Amino acid sequence: MKISGTATLHAPPPQVWAALTDPAVLAATIPGCERLEATGPDQYALTVTAGVASVRGTYAGQVALSEQREPEALVLTASGSGAPGTIATSVQVRLAGAGGGQTELSYDADAQVGGVIAGVGQRMLASVAKRTAGEFFTAVNEALDGQAAGTGSAGAAAAPAGQTAGPGTAA
Repeated sequence: MKISGTATLHAPPPQVWAALTDPAVLAATIPGCERLEATGPDQYALTVTAGVASVRGTYAGQVALSEQREPEALVLTASGSGAPGTIATSVQVRLAGAGGGQTELSYDADAQVGGVIAGVGQRMLASVAKRTAGEFFTAVNEALDGQAAGTGSAGAAAAPAGQTAGPGTAA
């Protein structure tokens, strides 16, 4: 299953890069993340609760960041398994300055899904994957806004699909 998307984040590329490679930010922003522990340089053990339709479960797996070209691009690979099935994915992430101190983030993911979860159907899986990516980028943007304000509070939402988010904009 292949999915692609974009998000505009309200911080310059070096700041977005720092957030995307910070385990504390990742643990706080990955939807359903229950645990993220470093197992080596840029490698983590992960526990996530997620679901599609009526198929929900907890997945244990690994995440690694590689092919890093700071602050322009990286590859995130993840794999996990749980009662609902297995997933393995590779995500190419690219960052580009978008003017006004913003970053245009684009991603291309290729995921392989097996087990009960695969029976849900490609169209539904792709829809949930895009929604989850949108939730992740919104949370990263809120973390960046909180860092900029020095308060840790949420700010404007990130906009998926190449749209610019602003106050009151839904992701």
